[in-house]
This record gives sequence, structure tokens and C-alpha cells, in this order.
Amino acid sequence: MRNSHQPDAVDGSADAGGGTPSASGSGSAPQQGAASLRDLRLSYTGSLESANSIGPMSSANPSLRLRSVPVAGEPGLYDVTLNNTGSGYEERFLLQVPLVATSTPAPMLVVFHKFGVSHWDAFYNTSFITEARNRGWYLVAPLGASGVSFGSIESQVNTRAALEIVTELYNVDKTRVYGVGFSMGGGNVVSYAARNLDPERIMFAAICDHTGGISLTHTYYLETDDNDADDNNPEFGANLEVRDILDYWFEGPPWAYTFNYLRVSAFDLSPWTGAIDPTNDMARNLSYVPTLTWLAEGDPSLALFSETVKFSNHIEDQHQGNALRMVPSSAHTWHTLDEVEVCDYLSKFTLELPSSGRTLADEDGRFFHFGIEQDEAYHFTPFTWSVDASQNRFDLSATTNLKRISVDCESAGLHVTQPLTVTLSTDDGLSDEVLLVGLPTAPTSVLRDGVAVTALYNANSRTLQLTEFDAAQHQWVVTP
Repeated sequence: MRNSHQPDAVDGSADAGGGTPSASGSGSAPQQGAASLRDLRLSYTGSLESANSIGPMSSANPSLRLRSVPVAGEPGLYDVTLNNTGSGYEERFLLQVPLVATSTPAPMLVVFHKFGVSHWDAFYNTSFITEARNRGWYLVAPLGASGVSFGSIESQVNTRAALEIVTELYNVDKTRVYGVGFSMGGGNVVSYAARNLDPERIMFAAICDHTGGISLTHTYYLETDDNDADDNNPEFGANLEVRDILDYWFEGPPWAYTFNYLRVSAFDLSPWTGAIDPTNDMARNLSYVPTLTWLAEGDPSLALFSETVKFSNHIEDQHQGNALRMVPSSAHTWHTLDEVEVCDYLSKFTLELPSSGRTLADEDGRFFHFGIEQDEAYHFTPFTWSVDASQNRFDLSATTNLKRISVDCESAGLHVTQPLTVTLSTDDGLSDEVLLVGLPTAPTSVLRDGVAVTALYNANSRTLQLTEFDAAQHQWVVTP
């Protein structure tokens, strides 16, 4: 890998001085064969293996879901293998649990590794494991299906599976789950926060992006490639450049498969003009999550530096808790990050769901209080919304590629036993179905712009369907 994402022996050329790093500052590192053990652990990337071959352990016993192995000399730390993730790839992750059991749910930190290494990156190149241990936090360091995942859908499926099984087994405070990532991992934490917006699952309360690759179209155009004659020789996955890896995860180049790249990027950053396309930026979904952006002022990875500065400027006003931290250094490495400062920043925040937003859905699923069903898959579905609980009002506008939106009235704070006002408009000229969920009985009346209309009530699902087809705004009033 001869590019800005090239992995180093330890964590950047400035840090590869030949010594053996300590195990995240957690006391003494393993002594005998420490360097070889470190290299072995960091090189277990599972990179680019066939989706039909998810590793010998899980292939031999596909019914085995979880196996954890304590890490010698590291209290509370486990190396976990999880298969049956749903992606076709097994997942490996490090899990640190609090050393003192408590009845109070504890926060959890998720650490996303850099390019070309495994989940052990958090152990060898950061002190986050020690920091979590000292604070009584849980910590998960996921592989994300591959050491070179670039936030692929497969990597996010695997990460979600790891987080869900940890929160199922342990007393994690789901309102205080935090994410941090470096380089490729910085892009991964941003994308995961922007795509995973289901309150019934795991959402990040705050994140830190350290010099992340957050625009994969930009990354692709700036990376070089050889003539591909040696690709996958002598074995599958050998001699691949970044473009080859991106082609693997996203089916081909961004000019042919634009959506595949943009759905896991913060935005589409033009490599020629430096402009951001405002129509397809997933970064808008981060309006709910405070973000700390971290940079070394002399970082030699100029493309990543540029992307990160653009990202910080783009989201600056989205949340009052957003912050930019630039430190004096000329190295591209985890070690320019202050783990204590990062954890102090993250710990200030508890998950708060927004009452309005310009949300961009990339698939059918739950986004905040809403279930989204698209007209056409593999396209974005933007929708602008707001909920005013005091006025018992829901507004929906600027929709495109939306077939149906299910509104969880209870989750959104709407009162179904009182008159409910709904304002609707659509941007693409196609009808939108709005399902109000949780109505115990059929309404006594439904008005559209003051005129009585027929709306479909389903007693079994306790839903009322409104259908809007006009770009102009119309006001519906549902009276119980």
C-alpha cells in the first residue's frame, strides 16, 4: 500500500523508532516476544476475504456466535470473536469491562482503528483502554469486518453487531455511548454516527474524529494506482492499492457507483474545486451529536488534513458543542491525540434526540422517530421535519424518494388523545404516505386544509394513513 493511508510498523513514521511500545500505558507490556506478538495481532486484519469464507473458527462451527479470550496481564480486557453477524464476515473486537461491578449503567467508548491494522490498534497505539479502565467505562475496539474497511456497509453491520451484543450482556448506559477514530477510523466513526440513527439501537452521544478520511470520492481521486498486473498475486488481497480496495467494497469507481461511496462518507468533496455538494451530505445527520475534530497542524497527510478541515467548517454551526482542536505536530499518528482530553470532552454529553432536522436516509429503516420506506433503493431519501410537542404538531417537507414514513407518535412526544396537526409537502411530485402510529381508536374527523377527507385507519396496527401528493404545503388536522 503506497499511499497516504499506508500502515506503519507502529503508528506513523515519527513513532516507528524501533522500540517496543507499552501496552497502552497500562503498566508493563508483554516482555517475551513482545514485538512479534504486537505485529501478529496488528496484522490480523481479515482484509478482503471472500464473503463466503468468514474464517476457520466460524466456518468450522457456524452455530458458535461468540468466543472471548482474556488478554493475559490486562484485567478486564477480552479478545472477542463474533460470527453470524449478518454481513458474511466474522467480527473481532477488544472488550474492556469495568473492574468493579456496579448496579449503575456505565458509559461505553468505541475506538475505530486506522487503515491496514486490526482492532489491536487501540491497545498498542492509544491509552484509551487504560483510560476506560480508570473511569469505569466499557470499551469496544471493533475490527469492522476488515482492517481496510473504509466504513463499508459490511464493517458497519459488524460494528453494530458487536455493540449490540455487548449492550445485551452488560450494564451499558445507552445514552452515553461515545466514538473516536483516527485516519480511516475517523471517517468510520463519522459515518457510523451519521447512518445509525435508530433510538432503539445504539446511537453515539458524542464523537471525536482525528484526521479522518471522511470523503471517499475525494480519497479515490487523489490516490494513485499501478497497472494492476500484480493485484492479488501471489494470493488474494496482495499488492492492492487504495483504489483497488475501494473498488472491492463499493463495486467499482465512484463515477460509476457514486451512491455506494456517498452513503458512507460525510460529504462529496470535489478534488478540483474543494466544494461540497450540499444535496447529498450525510454530515447533516450529525446535527444531534457534538463532535470534537482533532488535527495536527503539520500533518503530512495533506488530503486527510484538507478533508478534516472542510468537515470541521461544514459542521461548525450544527451543534453548539462542536469543537476543533489543532495541536503542534508534523506527524500523522494516534499519538498527537490526548486521550484524557478526548474522554473529558465526550463525558460531558448524554444522548439527546433532536426535535427537528434535515435528515438524509440511505436505506429503509428507522431514523430518529421515523420508519422510512423508499420509493427506490440505492438512492438517498431526504426529508425535513420538526416536532413541536407543545403544539402537538408534526411538520414534514422537502421529501424525495419517499414512499412511506411511519411516525412513532409516543417516541416523538405527540399526543394521540388530543387534536394533532400535521403539515405535509413533497418535492418530487410523488405521493407520500404518512402513517401515524399509536392511535388507540379511529379519529372522529380528519381535515385537509379545513376540508373533511377520508383517511385509512387500521385497528390491528393502530395506525392512521395520510397520503400527500402536492409540493405545496397542506395542513392536516386529526381529531380523536
